[in-house]
Amino acid sequence: MSKKRDSSHLRAQRDGKIRDGYRCQICGSTDHAEGHHIIDHQYGGRGVADNIVTLCHKCHKDVHKGRLDICFF
Repeated sequence: MSKKRDSSHLRAQRDGKIRDGYRCQICGSTDHAEGHHIIDHQYGGRGVADNIVTLCHKCHKDVHKGRLDICFF
């Protein structure tokens, strides 16, 4: 069972998207910007903007399906 995120993760996602100008850091799209945890909270990833990368919905989905690797962040 995964740990429930606290509000710091939502703030971090917002702050990360602001930092990145709501632009996907993979393809450059500004359509449907989403904050993605670089190190997932269930593995100890902190709720801070430095642990967030902004992705468009398509790239975010591809990361979760294993089609894109974000290990360079």
